[in-house]
Amino acid sequence: MKKIFTSLLLMTVMILGQIAPTSALSYDESYAAAKNFYSQKAEFASFGEVLAYEAIGLESDDKEIDQLLASDYASEIAQAVITLTLHGDDPRNYQGTNYVEMLENCVQENGAFDKQNTSTYANYQVYGVYALYVVNSPKLTLAADYLASLIDENGAFGSNYGPSLDITGWVIESLALVDSQKYQETIQKSIAYIQSTQDGQAGYQDSYSGVNVNTQASVLSGLLTADAQGVKDGTYNQGEYNPYDILLNYQNDNGSFWYSAKGEVNDWATMQGIQTVGYYYNGSVYAKAHQQYAELVKTTQQSQETTKPVEGKPQQTTEVKKEEQPKETSKKADVVQTDDTSWILGYGLLFVVSGLVLLKGRKIFE
Repeated sequence: MKKIFTSLLLMTVMILGQIAPTSALSYDESYAAAKNFYSQKAEFASFGEVLAYEAIGLESDDKEIDQLLASDYASEIAQAVITLTLHGDDPRNYQGTNYVEMLENCVQENGAFDKQNTSTYANYQVYGVYALYVVNSPKLTLAADYLASLIDENGAFGSNYGPSLDITGWVIESLALVDSQKYQETIQKSIAYIQSTQDGQAGYQDSYSGVNVNTQASVLSGLLTADAQGVKDGTYNQGEYNPYDILLNYQNDNGSFWYSAKGEVNDWATMQGIQTVGYYYNGSVYAKAHQQYAELVKTTQQSQETTKPVEGKPQQTTEVKKEEQPKETSKKADVVQTDDTSWILGYGLLFVVSGLVLLKGRKIFE
């Protein structure tokens, strides 16, 4: 009987562990483990991995990114702009290609972000808004307005498959970055929508797969950008449950994240989980890219101003300045011209006349 009871108890614990897993790591340990896990990445397999790498506090400039760059679709151009900026390259001129110009050319007159069409879904539009925000494009407001207009009556954003919690979280993030005051009504309506999907323990239930690590991470990326302090203060809690704690329940001790079973390393879950852990400590990775691009532009302008010749002055060279060169001793005496030339001629004439007088005088007295 005791063996049966023990077996049932173990089964109950295992089942509960799958339904409501508990994290063994503190917040700081979680961040350190995630950063250490991703620091071992030798190469990037996707744009999302670059985002997670940079979000967790690592720098991607020593990694190869050319395999990630594409321009067949508008969303690929947007991702290329963001990737290049985070990598420390100038997207205005990378290997002879101006990705920023290509990006802006994808913004239609009505604000839709697409190479040809004047309509699109939020899952594509949001990438355009992210990239236009990063480069502070004059077309940003037009694209962001179009994105905000795609909200449905419940406050959700989605794709051709319908409303999506994940995409709604991304849109909240993008609009909060662009102008949180202007889009405050839209943001709050979307937050009300995602809060209405909680399962009673602060888990966000996707209509397709219920509570899962990817949806939890995507929603939190929006909440942490729009209201990080609210997340940390418990504004979005359900009772004793905090949405961020639910995300960390899916984290393995080595810093990776699992999706189906604790202990597995799921690449997609790890990518989104680590990105969101980075957001909790460092803020949005797109805000980081925005700052890096501004610094890049500033450095470029300063370099151009330094090398630009000043009007009326010769361009500075590396040659020694004339006044700094040693003076050579002239073999000829300098000729000094003054206003007293007439006096010099007068004295010369007087000298000649005096000589003639003396010679004449000698003849007379002889």
